[in-house]
Amino acid sequence: MIRKEINYDICIIGAGIMGASIARELGKYHTNVVILEKNPVVADETTTGNSGLIHGGFDAKIGTLNAKLNVLGKIRYEEWFKQLNFPYKRIDSLVLAFNEYEKGELEVLYNRGLSNGLQAHEMKILNFEEVQKREPNISTDVVGALLCNSSVLIDPVALSKKLLSNAIKNNVELKLNWKVASIDTQSKDFMKVRNSDGDVIKAKIIINCAGHWGDEIAKFTGATDFTLKRRRGEYRVLERFSQPQINSVLFMVPTVYGKGVLVAPMLDGRTLVGPTAEEGISRDETRLITTNKYNEIGEIGTRIVPGLKMEHTCYHFSGSRAIWKENDDFYINFSSQNDHFINVAGIKSPGISSAPALADYVIEMIKTKIKLTNKLNWNPIEN
Repeated sequence: MIRKEINYDICIIGAGIMGASIARELGKYHTNVVILEKNPVVADETTTGNSGLIHGGFDAKIGTLNAKLNVLGKIRYEEWFKQLNFPYKRIDSLVLAFNEYEKGELEVLYNRGLSNGLQAHEMKILNFEEVQKREPNISTDVVGALLCNSSVLIDPVALSKKLLSNAIKNNVELKLNWKVASIDTQSKDFMKVRNSDGDVIKAKIIINCAGHWGDEIAKFTGATDFTLKRRRGEYRVLERFSQPQINSVLFMVPTVYGKGVLVAPMLDGRTLVGPTAEEGISRDETRLITTNKYNEIGEIGTRIVPGLKMEHTCYHFSGSRAIWKENDDFYINFSSQNDHFINVAGIKSPGISSAPALADYVIEMIKTKIKLTNKLNWNPIEN
């Protein structure tokens, strides 16, 4: 039985940073938008469990959508820094080589960065002496590093909340505790999204930003266009006091150790170490921490900075990524069974880096289906 039925032009499913970014940018237009979140709070799944780094863009595979959106997103963030009052810090990143083979991989990453659109002045290959001058506490096993000077630390949850606050200011609606139970896509004019309470949202466009549940939500259109797998990574956070000084985000070579293995300063003055990597995690275990990975994180940290006091761990958390099984890229496409249903899925790293440009990309897709007219009174500022 239908309890309540409300009409919208656009319905976004999922209020993590991707859904929040799209909702905020849609606030610029004269269109009726709702964003649905199954949890009682926003940005509490993949958005909350990560290193919070806007990447320079040298690591993504050449020619992929995520490589393109990473570099464009990094540029678009400059507008968000001016418009949205959220914490951030510009910081260098160093990819550390521990042997000659890894040193050769630094050249690969440097050239990949140029191919992806980075400027030469954003990157430099350093020898050990240059690395040690920047990072006196670095391991003496390091033989060189790739410097990238265009990285930025952010708080993704704080940013998501600012994006949604600004979207709401510009008449986007947010509904919490609203779990999608079914979607009827039979009508040519609108789709019906139902929850278990019998409420119905009618929308001309649906944007699926459901994270780990994205492939399940997509099946409501009758299509199986993509499949997601899950990777979980665990981190340890070290207390502020008595830790050796770290000035940069310190990565191990991603082509050897996997993307994102790091020791990094945090915005609150603590130190982040991790992550580990586990494949094939079930959807209900993506945020769990495990005792067997705790020591592995310590080994990561002390290999990079031997003087880290891993015993001064103040908390231990995990993050996860929904990964497109069939391809190593973002999956952003219309459903094969409904050209008004947009899937935004497989948003692994560099997802946060790409967020503003990803929103722009999706809005251009929407414009091919419905007319979007700019608001003269759009307010981009959120204090």
